[in-house]
Amino acid sequence: MTHRFLFSLGLLAALLGSGCPGGANGKGNTGGGPEQTPPATDQDPPEPSSSVRCKLGLVAHEEGGEGAVALSKDGLTASASEMSQIARAAASHVGGRWYYEVTVDSLLDGVWWAQNIGASVEGVIHTVGDTAYMGALYNTTGTISSGGDGSTRIGGGRDSAVQAAPFAAGDVIGVALDLDAGRVYFSKNGAWLEGMDPEAEAGGAEILVLPGTGAYYPVLYLSDGDAMTVNFGASEFAASAPEGFLPFAEDLEADDDGSCIDEGPAGLPAPPAPVEAACEGFTSYKTAAEDATELHIIGIHERGEGGPKARVHVSRTSEMVLALSSHAFTQWTVTVDPGAQLKGIVLVGHAPSRVSAPAGISINTVIYNEDGSRIEAAYTWPNAPGGTDTPDLIRSVEEITGMSMTSFGGCRDGGSFTVVDDR
Repeated sequence: MTHRFLFSLGLLAALLGSGCPGGANGKGNTGGGPEQTPPATDQDPPEPSSSVRCKLGLVAHEEGGEGAVALSKDGLTASASEMSQIARAAASHVGGRWYYEVTVDSLLDGVWWAQNIGASVEGVIHTVGDTAYMGALYNTTGTISSGGDGSTRIGGGRDSAVQAAPFAAGDVIGVALDLDAGRVYFSKNGAWLEGMDPEAEAGGAEILVLPGTGAYYPVLYLSDGDAMTVNFGASEFAASAPEGFLPFAEDLEADDDGSCIDEGPAGLPAPPAPVEAACEGFTSYKTAAEDATELHIIGIHERGEGGPKARVHVSRTSEMVLALSSHAFTQWTVTVDPGAQLKGIVLVGHAPSRVSAPAGISINTVIYNEDGSRIEAAYTWPNAPGGTDTPDLIRSVEEITGMSMTSFGGCRDGGSFTVVDDR
């Protein structure tokens, strides 16, 4: 199945910024004639770094028990005295290509809760095995997960899986975090895991780096007796960083003590959709694309109080198609203003729904993808742990309609939406 999720690398780069340092470090010409370059000697100092590297350490995740995670004085080693403890970097990045290493100092064998090394946004750091593509984890069992419900998504294929070699005490795990392409790569003792090549952008666990996703932190999941030490670039790496990847502590601002200032966790806000909603927890996104016919996707889980009913009113004058998604059966009612150009409605979700709409508007109900899998029902931008999958919903709708998404908006118990002209 061809995946047409809208966000090209060019659009991502424009929205997120490359995050990579730019510009040369040449010396200015202070004379009237051409600049003279002195011959190189053994005594020449090294070229200065493109930016100042601040001191970056770990912090205990706030949901852990008090004292359950102990940090070394330099903040680079985390050890746990209880199971299911989490430490993360004290600062984060929104875009760019970064590298860091984790040395596994000690590891408790045979625990039910396996240890993980990887990266995640703040909102799902605590959710082991269900990062909803907003994190990627390398587990002691050898599993690499980035999807919901512990599934893996390696190399971009739906429901594909990679079982890597487990790691153990004494191993050094390298993590190459590409926040421009949306990939995380893992190495063990200097060798990239099978199928992964960050320099060639091959393999890797898929993550979301869309506006509104949030900033990414390196994270460690530990159990009783575990200890791990991170290297964000303060000392020489055990293995060379991939070409084009900078130490994670690079390009972060420093406070008066030289410690890194956190860039997150919010990241860039998602441009809001031209949709108004009468519901709690509404999230939305509008792309920069300007197609002749727009595709607006509205998602709910199911209508709460008042029964399985939802309303959509269209006052926007652009030519458009509506895709309405719900997990449970919903009776949709769609109304349009004079001058509105609603050409079609697509009903998608786990159960067939119904819609009442003005005459002359085509209506299509689709429950299954071409591969036989049920179409996801999603209501959160850009995604949320717990079984929903917004990217897969958008892929499915784009394949059904042959169009690119213009906007997405939704909330869990949405009852009333209005598609409006840009404000």
